[in-house]
Amino acid sequence: MRTELALFSVVALLTACPGELSNKAAFEAYAATHGDAGAPTSDAGSSGSSGSSATPSGGTGEGTAGTDGNDACGDVVARIFVPSCGGTGCHSANAPQQDLDLVSAGVAARVVGVSAKQCLKVLADPENPEQSLLYQKLLVRPDCGAQMPLARPALSSADAACVLGWIAAQ
Repeated sequence: MRTELALFSVVALLTACPGELSNKAAFEAYAATHGDAGAPTSDAGSSGSSGSSATPSGGTGEGTAGTDGNDACGDVVARIFVPSCGGTGCHSANAPQQDLDLVSAGVAARVVGVSAKQCLKVLADPENPEQSLLYQKLLVRPDCGAQMPLARPALSSADAACVLGWIAAQ
């Protein structure tokens, strides 16, 4: 039984895939005028962005398009958090790691201004999004702990920028 459970866990980790950018042209147009908003391959101290300007994810609590109509990132929670963070059960509603549920409704209310359980950081800080733990954990060398998603391919720089924009828009 224990071997079957371990085998199932490995298969589940290996079969999941990260989200994809739904509108690459719109994101590239945004990036051309605003810079790279921080690629996940950057060092934690040099994320590539300087400030928390408007971002492609828009400004509503769950990551839908903003008033400017730019929907390059779409619904960040549904498109990125659900498959990449909750897809293997790590941050889903059922026994979430570090008590961090990133898939149930109301994610923003659970992360904005909330301190992390183990790291001395705020999960999502709209005033300083590059220092938010949710974004920092997407970097190759996060300030605290391991890069996420754990045991899965890293998010693309475009998806990491969408997470950064989602945080800034909260």
